Amino acid sequence: MSIRLKAIISFFLLAVGIAFGASGFSYLLLQDSLTQEFRGRLRDIAHIGAASMDIPTVERLVARLGEADNAERVSQIEQSPDYRSVYRQFQAIRDAEPALIQYVYILTPTKQADKARFLVDADVLANVAKLAAGQKVGEEISHFGLDYDISDKVFIRRAFTTATLVVEDEFVPDPNYNTRSMSAYAPVRDGKGQLLGILGVDLKDENMRAAMRQSVTASALIVLVAIVVALLASVIFGDQLTRGIRALNSVVIEFAGKKFDIRAPVTSRDEIGNLSASFNSMAQTIDDDTKHRLALLAAYGKFVPHTFLSFLKKESIIDLTLGDHVQQEMTVLFSDIRSFTSLSETMTPKENFDFINAFLRRVGPVIREHGGVIDKYIGDAVMALFPGAPGEAIQAGIDMQKRVADYNEERKLDGYAPIAIGVGLHTGLLILGTVGEAERMNSTVISDAVNLASRLEGVTKNYGASIVVSAAMLEHLPRDSAFHVRFLDKIQVKGKRDAVTIFEVFDADPGPAFHFKDKTADAWNHAIALYFERHFEAAARAFSALLALAPDDKPARLYAERAARAARDGVPDDWSGVEVLDAK
Repeated sequence: MSIRLKAIISFFLLAVGIAFGASGFSYLLLQDSLTQEFRGRLRDIAHIGAASMDIPTVERLVARLGEADNAERVSQIEQSPDYRSVYRQFQAIRDAEPALIQYVYILTPTKQADKARFLVDADVLANVAKLAAGQKVGEEISHFGLDYDISDKVFIRRAFTTATLVVEDEFVPDPNYNTRSMSAYAPVRDGKGQLLGILGVDLKDENMRAAMRQSVTASALIVLVAIVVALLASVIFGDQLTRGIRALNSVVIEFAGKKFDIRAPVTSRDEIGNLSASFNSMAQTIDDDTKHRLALLAAYGKFVPHTFLSFLKKESIIDLTLGDHVQQEMTVLFSDIRSFTSLSETMTPKENFDFINAFLRRVGPVIREHGGVIDKYIGDAVMALFPGAPGEAIQAGIDMQKRVADYNEERKLDGYAPIAIGVGLHTGLLILGTVGEAERMNSTVISDAVNLASRLEGVTKNYGASIVVSAAMLEHLPRDSAFHVRFLDKIQVKGKRDAVTIFEVFDADPGPAFHFKDKTADAWNHAIALYFERHFEAAARAFSALLALAPDDKPARLYAERAARAARDGVPDDWSGVEVLDAK
C-alpha cells in the first residue's frame, strides 16, 4: 500500500474517530446529566412525600400487620379508613409528577434482614378493582403485609440500616414487577423518631429513553456529515502532504541500510523542505557520533541506572565502578496492583504490556513530583526511594491512589474493570550500590527497610487499606502533620522476629469511607484500647457499633471477630495482641 493511500486512510479514520468520539462523549454527558436530574427530582419527591405522611394513621396500620394472616382479613384492612387515607396520600404524591412516577409504597422492616413487608401500595385498590371487573393485571399485587424479598436490593437494605434518605444511582430492572426504574427510599418515623418503615418512590425511565433516542438520532446525522467531509478532505490533504514525503522515501530507505553518508535534496522551503534539512542534519550527527555511541552503549550495559548517580555522587555513569555504595536513611515505597495475576490471565501478552505501561506512566511521574526515585519496576509492582522528608513519600502514595482513581474513570469509559493498588511505606537505613562482576553490573538496595516496606504493601490486602505505613515512619513526621492516619495492628511479618506497629493513611479513600474513619477516630481509638487492655466483651461491642455504621470496614470486622473469639475462648497470659502473618 502506498504512503499516499495510507495517509488518506489515516486522516479519514482519524476524522471519523473524532466524530464518533465526540458524539459518544456528548451522549454519555447527556445520559449522566439526565440521570442526575432525575435523581434530584426523585429525592425531592420522596423527601416531601415522607414528611407529609399522616404518622398516626401509618402507626395504626403497622400495628395491624400481625392481623394479615389470611386473604379475607387483608381485604378488610385494605378497605379500612386508615388504609384508604394513606392510599389517597399516595395518589397526591403521584399526581405531582404523573408522567414520571411509576410506583409509591411503604415497606416495613421484619426480623429477617433480607425481607420486608408491604404496608400500603398506591396501586393495590385500583388493581383489586380491575380483578373484580374481570380485567387482567400484568403484575403481582402488593397487598397489605405481603413479604418482599430484598436480599438483592442493596439500596432498600441501606435505607433500613441507616434510616436515611437513599436514592439509587441509576435505572435498574425489577423482574418481580416487570419494570425498569430508579427508586428513592425515605424513612417514615413515629413521634419518638423510631423507624416505622420507608416510603419508596419509583420513577419510570420512558422519558429518559425518549431523550436519549433524540440524542442518538442527532449524533448519527452529525457523524454522517462528518464522514462525507472527512473523506473529501482526506483525499486532498493526503495527496498534498505525501508528495514531498514520497520524494524522501528512497533516501530514507538507503539511510536505513546504514548508508549514513547519504543526504536528501532540499527543493522547497515548506515543512517538507525543513524535514529534508533536518534529516540531513540528523544524518550528519549520527554519522559523526556512531563510533562514540557504540563505545558508550558497551559501557552502559555494565553499570547501574542513571538515577543512582546522584546518590553515589558520580558525574557520569562511566565513573562508576563495581562495589560503589553509599549508606543513607531513606523512605522505601512499594506499590503493587491487586489481583494482577487474575487480571493478566484475561489479556494477551501485548495487552498486558500495554496495560502495565499505561498504569506506570500515570504513577511514575507522581513519584518524581514528590522527590522520589524509581528503583525498579517488578512486573506490575513499583519500588521507589525517597531521600527527603518521609511526608513527601506519604503524599506520593496518596497522589498515586488518586491518579489510579482517575485512571479507573478512563477505564470505565472504555469498558474495562477498575483496578486497585496497595502502597507500603517504611523509613530506615539502607545501602545503595553496584553489585555483579566485571562484565555485568547492576544497581541494588540492601536493607531490612526494603523487606519491611514490601511486607507492608502485602498486608494492605489483609486490612482492606490503600496505604499502610510503619509506626517508625510516622515518628519521622512533624507533629503538625496533616495526614489522616488510623491505627491498624501490631503484626509480626514473615521473616521478622520483632513486632511492627502499623497504621493506615486514608486521605485517598473515597468520600464515604474517609468521612467514616475521620468522624469515628475517637471511637476507633477507644475500641482499640479496650481490645489491647483485654476488655474483650466491651471491645466486641464497640467494634460492632462501628460496623453498624460502615459494614464494609474490614479492620473493624477483623477486630470484632478477634474480640468475640478472645472473649469466648480466652487468651494466654503472655498475650500481647501481636498478629503473626505467615504469608508475605
